Amino acid sequence: MGMNELTQGVIKRLGLRQGEPMQKEEDIDSEMGPSSISEDYQELIEECFRMMGLSSEQVRIGVRSVGISPSGMEVYAAFVKVMRWDAPVVRMLSRMPLIEKRIDRRMRQSTLLRYSSFGGLWFRSPPDLDEFAATMH
Repeated sequence: MGMNELTQGVIKRLGLRQGEPMQKEEDIDSEMGPSSISEDYQELIEECFRMMGLSSEQVRIGVRSVGISPSGMEVYAAFVKVMRWDAPVVRMLSRMPLIEKRIDRRMRQSTLLRYSSFGGLWFRSPPDLDEFAATMH
């Protein structure tokens, strides 16, 4: 089978017309880099927090790789740092199941889980427990 016949077979198999140029191999981006995956997770999670009424002045999100899953996929986790303990942040803590459900739904709608696994949200303890206790009451 000559190269022309092989090309014709591929064109036919893909349902392309002969006159349509095929995409050059160097134009095809089939992989996601690790930095873009963590940035995409971070953007998605920040959007969910904004939808719940929290700003970056109240909570900061950082996402990083934390290991490899048994299936060989890189596992990412989001680390939430509370910057300011105010009433909206405290209310957010009581609505965490809703936020986690929303984040999970958004991840399933994206392509992120094709390339990686998500290890969940992790919270840093408050810098001043007295401030946290005063806010809670």
